[in-house]
Amino acid sequence: MKKKEATASDLCKATGVKSSRIYFILNELEQMGLIMVLNTSPKHYIVVPLVEGLHNLLEQVENDFKKKKVAISELNIRLTPLFESTSSIPIAMAFIIKGRKYIIRKIYHELPNAEKEVLIRFPSPQLYFDFEPVLLELKRSGIKIDAGLCQFSMNKLRESERIPELPLTICKKCCDCFYLMIDQNYLLSVSNWTSPNVYAIWTSDTSLINITSFFSSSNVVSVD
Repeated sequence: MKKKEATASDLCKATGVKSSRIYFILNELEQMGLIMVLNTSPKHYIVVPLVEGLHNLLEQVENDFKKKKVAISELNIRLTPLFESTSSIPIAMAFIIKGRKYIIRKIYHELPNAEKEVLIRFPSPQLYFDFEPVLLELKRSGIKIDAGLCQFSMNKLRESERIPELPLTICKKCCDCFYLMIDQNYLLSVSNWTSPNVYAIWTSDTSLINITSFFSSSNVVSVD
C-alpha cells in the first residue's frame, strides 16, 4: 500500500490488523512523531518524511529522558532524609521456608557465611552426621561450633557404631526442634522436623535470637 495518506479502515484492509488494535498503533506512531493526523471525517493519517520523523522521535526520547532525570532527582531529595534517619537502625527481616529439601538447601547456603560462631541443635543423630562434614570444615577455618543433641538422641548416638568428630552439647529437653544461629545475627528455627509438612522461619529479629540464645544456654546438661 503506497499512499500519502490513509484512513484507519484503509490500513486495516491493507495490513490485516483488527480495528480494535489499529487505533492503538496509530496513536503510538503519532506520539512518536512518525505520522500526522488530519481531523477530517473519517480521520486521515499521513506518514511524516523519514528525516523529520526520526528527528521527532529523537526529540521525544530526549524529553522523556529529561523528565525521568528530574523525577529521580526529586525522589532522591525526598528519600534521603528518610534513609539517613534509619541508616543506623538494623532492619529485622523474616521469611518462611517450606519443605525439608528447601530448609536444608538454605542451611548449606548460609553456613559458609558464618564469621565467628555457629550454634546448631539437632533432633536426631542422623541429621547431625549429615551436617558434620560442613561443620568440621567451618571449625578448621576458625569458626566456633556449638552443636548439640538432646539426652535421648545422645543415648541413641552412643548405641550406634558411629563416633562424632565434634564435641556435642547435651540438651536437657527432648523434642523435634531443629535450630541454627549464625554469629548471633541470624536464626533458622524448625519447630517439628518430623512433620511431613515441615516449616522453618529464617530471621534476623533480635528478640527471637535473644530468646533462642537464652533457651539454648539454659537447656544444657551440666557436665562435671
